[in-house]
Amino acid sequence: MGCSSDGPWALWVLVAGMVVVSLGMAPVFAIGTEQIITSAPPERAGAASAIAETSSEFCGALGIALFGSAGTLIYRQQLAQAGGNSLPPEALATLGGALSVAERLPAEAAQTLTLMARAAFTDALQFTALTGSALMLLASVLAARMLRRP
Repeated sequence: MGCSSDGPWALWVLVAGMVVVSLGMAPVFAIGTEQIITSAPPERAGAASAIAETSSEFCGALGIALFGSAGTLIYRQQLAQAGGNSLPPEALATLGGALSVAERLPAEAAQTLTLMARAAFTDALQFTALTGSALMLLASVLAARMLRRP
């Protein structure tokens, strides 16, 4: 039950999406770091650079933790609602766990669990992606307003 290379969301789509995201984020990080360092006195530029890098890493880790937790919560709730109390905890933990449980089930039950788990995972991923997009849009509007020169 691995990734299919001929499906509509093949590996190349993922790679292309990550390239676009990286191209969009690189200027933001460069400009942000440049503004932080140039606003600090020259003798404090090293400390300013360290603070900028630390805050960038911290914010990235915090975002992954928050969005990952939200996605996991949505996945578990959706799958629990669809499957009732009959699903083992392993199936509710992750998509991989659900697919592993499905491999041990009869064909019809395996297909049902696989479809339910993939639908719950897709819903969770779409929610987190849309929420992240909305937050990025809000941040860009705020940045544009705050950085506007009089």
